[in-house]
Amino acid sequence: MTYHYQPQQEYELDKLERILKELQSVIEREKKRHMMDKHLTHSMRNLLEHEIIPLLEAEVYYDPTPQY
Repeated sequence: MTYHYQPQQEYELDKLERILKELQSVIEREKKRHMMDKHLTHSMRNLLEHEIIPLLEAEVYYDPTPQY
């Protein structure tokens, strides 16, 4: 018997939102761990927290409305 998988169309912005939420949850889990139990290096955590996540948030939640 042959099964056919038909992927459901998903907007790319929705995928980016899901990735952003996953990265934020990774950081939250990492904050709760003891120093000796960390999974990420200090530099990777800083990179995620201070560069990657803010840039993704700026793109995903971009509001084109002029702010006067």
